[in-house]
Amino acid sequence: MFDVTYKQEHGPSAIPFNAYADRTLRDYRSLLDSDPSEDILQDFLEHRPSLVPGAWTPGTRSGHTPFYNALIAQPRLPGFNARVPDFLWLSHHSGTIYAALVEIERPSKHLFTAAPIPTAEYTQAYNQFAEWRIWFDSPANKQSFFDHYGIEARQLFSLDFDLHLILVFGRRSEFVDVPRLSKLRSKLAKGRNEELVSFDRLSPDPLLHSALTVSPAGGGRFVVKCVPETFTLSPYFAHDLLPLDRLEAAIDENRNIAPARRTFLKRRLEYWLQWARRADSRCIQGDAFYE
Repeated sequence: MFDVTYKQEHGPSAIPFNAYADRTLRDYRSLLDSDPSEDILQDFLEHRPSLVPGAWTPGTRSGHTPFYNALIAQPRLPGFNARVPDFLWLSHHSGTIYAALVEIERPSKHLFTAAPIPTAEYTQAYNQFAEWRIWFDSPANKQSFFDHYGIEARQLFSLDFDLHLILVFGRRSEFVDVPRLSKLRSKLAKGRNEELVSFDRLSPDPLLHSALTVSPAGGGRFVVKCVPETFTLSPYFAHDLLPLDRLEAAIDENRNIAPARRTFLKRRLEYWLQWARRADSRCIQGDAFYE
């Protein structure tokens, strides 16, 4: 039995995830119906990382939370001159580390022409998968990626590395009541570890209630952009905080977090950072949320 090396403190509670999810879905559906630009949708999702698919390894919901417990926004691929993905999750299971590259398009874009064949807009978006695969085929590019995102040699010694490619494109209303289009859609994005996801399929994931949104700073460090109001602190996530900068400021910027809650989180943040830096902090009991 491990010794408990931390002290719990109960402050003002975070908003219950069910209430957060209900509000998020209402706002999201209203946004989709307004025909938002990609920039507006990108900003909306950055503030609600639990909506973004790809946090778990392909075909499963592994027990491992994403690296840094963070959604990476606008993830630069060092030296890549074409369009970079909109989002990146880094995840792993017992055998493989996955880089889940997520591309979003304007929700009003259609999958099919009247013919029906895939539209040029869909084909152009899907072709980015090939560009990313080609870039990652280079050992030098792959090593640059590892260095930039803090994937260490000791991790790669025992784990393989692979891509998980996700395109969020189109609305369900285009094909759901048209059997021929539904069948055609099922044949799209059928490469290895590829997913085609409609915007209507996105839903807040309760297992990502404390996930943050960050920007890569290089060298395995990240700048926090957004903190959801469901964010909590615990020993289970404490080590994920070490490579993150600007977390306090991001907590302050979310005015949906009550003032007393923001004050509590910022005070406890320093405690958990100090705890995570100690060698004995690896001895934790379970994965409950403590604060």
